[in-house]
Amino acid sequence: MNVGQLVSKKIVTLSASSSVREAAKTMRENDVSSVLLVGEKGEIRAIVTERDVTRAVAEGLDYSIPAVKIGMSPVISVDRNLSVLEALEIMGEKRIRHVLVKDGDKPFGVVSLREMANALSLLAFAETSY
Repeated sequence: MNVGQLVSKKIVTLSASSSVREAAKTMRENDVSSVLLVGEKGEIRAIVTERDVTRAVAEGLDYSIPAVKIGMSPVISVDRNLSVLEALEIMGEKRIRHVLVKDGDKPFGVVSLREMANALSLLAFAETSY
């Protein structure tokens, strides 16, 4: 199974100047655990995750600060044809829970550690069921 097969939701983006509050609200409204922050030319500047927002709240940061200040940059990406196991290895090395999946140079989706773990669990279950 490759990582591109796990992409199930559209990419959710916000302007890099958006606030932490806007990022959290956008994640909730779109039922996603991350949002990509893009610059004026459409370039991906950072990724903000639920975990980043939780840390900001715990640290007492002002929710009106730019979300780019709490997000991760550069954004780690993998090719959509990379195996799930190889993607998991990269995520472990980089200590990240979300990875940008690309189709060549173009963003294709974002996959979380949770989605990968669920897929692997289903595959393992299917293999033992036969």
